[in-house]
Amino acid sequence: MRRWLVGLYAPLLRVRSAMVCFAVATTSRHLEEHREEVVGRWRASLHRRVARYAEHPALCDRWGRQTVDLLVQVMRAGDEAEHLHARDRVFEHAHRVATEQLELGFSLEEILQALSLLRSSLSTQVQVMLSRRLWVAFPPDVMLATERVHEAIDLQMLAIGQAYLEARDRVIRQKQQDLEESNEKLRTLLREMHHRIKNNLQTLADLLYLETVDAEGPARKSLLDSIARVKSIAAVHQMLSADRIEAVEVRRLAERIGETIGRDLARAGRAVRVEVRGPEVWLPSKHATALALVLSELVHNALEHAFPDGRGRVSVQLGQQGQEVWVQVRDDGVGLPPGFSVDRHGHLGLRIVQDLVGRDLRGTFRLWSEGGTVAEVRFAVPAAGAGEGSAQPAGEVSA
Repeated sequence: MRRWLVGLYAPLLRVRSAMVCFAVATTSRHLEEHREEVVGRWRASLHRRVARYAEHPALCDRWGRQTVDLLVQVMRAGDEAEHLHARDRVFEHAHRVATEQLELGFSLEEILQALSLLRSSLSTQVQVMLSRRLWVAFPPDVMLATERVHEAIDLQMLAIGQAYLEARDRVIRQKQQDLEESNEKLRTLLREMHHRIKNNLQTLADLLYLETVDAEGPARKSLLDSIARVKSIAAVHQMLSADRIEAVEVRRLAERIGETIGRDLARAGRAVRVEVRGPEVWLPSKHATALALVLSELVHNALEHAFPDGRGRVSVQLGQQGQEVWVQVRDDGVGLPPGFSVDRHGHLGLRIVQDLVGRDLRGTFRLWSEGGTVAEVRFAVPAAGAGEGSAQPAGEVSA
């Protein structure tokens, strides 16, 4: 009995397989013949549900026709080799669709919604086929055939989702690369600009120095002071052309200013050491330029007034706590005269310091005697993301 049932079951399986194959052939042929109806129905529902697709009619027509043709190929795939080939075609098509529609600004949600609507249009067309009795098979066989359509759509939705994310990552990486290249070009231009400004300032300093040859007395001193100020600003632009274009490291800037002043004094027969101590402190270019002028004036002031015999030591101490930066210029010279006040007794250099500290740095300036003279400047560094011109409390100046 069992052997008889097994012998009967095998022919039934062959008949069943033949019926499914016939249903697949019939359904795929019907969808192929009525492709325009499927696409037209899908396009109408797509324009209602995702209105932005109405702006791209050629895209919708091409996408719909290609997708239906591809799904028919997947349905007709017989053996494993044909199935794998059809699967590869689905992934290739998905990458093209994802890339093209990403460039047009469509989201992944919109693309997947469009495919869901196409699935509905295909199912409607299969129901039309069944209602017209255009088949010679059992309805379950036809439904089994249409499962291949749904599997193919699921595969394409998965492939498009993956391809869309990959394409978006490529676009993001390309934009980042383009932005980095653009920023590097901008940094190069800014460095070149700072380099040219430094050269122009150096030329200006040289021209001023030529004027000192025929100048005497107060005129010569004023020219030399102006040369020192120009060189201090030039030092800022030299560092901006060589290092970070948006910020200057103040300790190196102070060392460079001290070296420049020391060389100028050495040529005048004076022996004064300028020492710089403290951690690295980075400042925006605007603050660094103002501080360079302040340091130049304070160091010159110490060297000019603290050491009558032309010998001594000046110490520049830097520090930072949170957003507050402080700078002390200390000498071991004769100290301040009794009752000294910047407002009443200060020369042009100290008045320039007052103006720079109060106007540009928005900080405080103090001057007192302590084993010599101590000048201290305190100011706040702009917080990250704040502009260089961001408002700060007005500073005070005292002596």
